[in-house]
Amino acid sequence: MKKFLLFLAALTAFAACDDDPIDYSTWSEEELLATPGGVDYLIKTAGPIDYAYIEEQLKTMVFSPYYFFVYDERDGWTEPRDWVGITFNYYFIIGNAARGCYYVGESGCLYKTPTGEITSSYYKNYTFTGDRLTAILDSFEKGSKVKAQLGNTLIVENFDSYGRRWLYLVSLDDLRESLLELYPYSFDELTPYHPGAPSMN
Repeated sequence: MKKFLLFLAALTAFAACDDDPIDYSTWSEEELLATPGGVDYLIKTAGPIDYAYIEEQLKTMVFSPYYFFVYDERDGWTEPRDWVGITFNYYFIIGNAARGCYYVGESGCLYKTPTGEITSSYYKNYTFTGDRLTAILDSFEKGSKVKAQLGNTLIVENFDSYGRRWLYLVSLDDLRESLLELYPYSFDELTPYHPGAPSMN
C-alpha cells in the first residue's frame, strides 16, 4: 500500500505544473508523508510540537527512523532506494546514555562477536546530561531538529556537510525489549572480520 501511495503521489507531482500547483490540503496524512513536498507541507502546517510529550515517551519508547528524503541543489530530491546499501538504526535511553543500535547490512563491515559469531549489528552508548530528546538527536545526527510532530511520528531535519537537506520520518515505537535481544553486543566488544583474509597462524 505504501509503495502504491508513493507511486500515486509521484504521478500527481509529475502531472502538476507551476500554474497548477498541488493542493496538499486535500491529501491524507499518509499521502503527505509519502512525498518530500507533502512532508514540507506538514512542516509548514502541523500544530505546535509537544516537547514534553516526546520527552515522556522517550523514557521507554524507541526513536525509529524509517524513511528519508534528501534534497541536493544539483540532483533535487532522492529517496532511500536511490542510495546504495541497506542500514537500520534505532535509538533509546538506557540509564544515563542514549543507545544507538546499528545494522550496517551485508554491504557494510562484518564483525566477530566474543562467542565467534559473525554479525553486522552492534550498539554504541552515548552518555549525556540534559534532556532525552536532545541526547537522541545528537546521537542520531548532530544538528538535527524536530520540525513537525503528528502524534508518535516526528519529522526531523538535518543539513549535512555538503549542504544537502535531509528530512527523516521517525516513529516512536515500543521496541526496546526486542532491540536489547537483537543487539546484544557493544561495538567495543567486536573485532573486524574479513572473510577470505589469510590466516595469521
